[in-house]
Amino acid sequence: MRTAAAGAVGIAVLALTTPAARAVGENTSEAAGVICGTDRASGLTVGTARARDCATALRVASAYTRSWNSGGEGATTVHAAGSVWNCREQPGPLNPYQECVETGGTGRWVTLTS
Repeated sequence: MRTAAAGAVGIAVLALTTPAARAVGENTSEAAGVICGTDRASGLTVGTARARDCATALRVASAYTRSWNSGGEGATTVHAAGSVWNCREQPGPLNPYQECVETGGTGRWVTLTS
């Protein structure tokens, strides 16, 4: 009984300390990454490839939703976190999602999903 309880506590500690490495959303069939939080303006979930990029991802998402809310196009370029990002709606298996890709060729991306 003690062994099972100790194992359950160990699993709970790991679950609380390990970043959530999982698919960014049900709509992104290939992209695996981390969930960074929620964009305040849109309420959409923000994700990216690596946990260390979450602060950047949230800034990019905020810049994109500001452009979107001010009557900008669905596909647009935003300047955020010291870089230029191309953002647009992408088709998903169930629902479309928003994706921003850094133009500097670093391979960094940000998704916004519902």
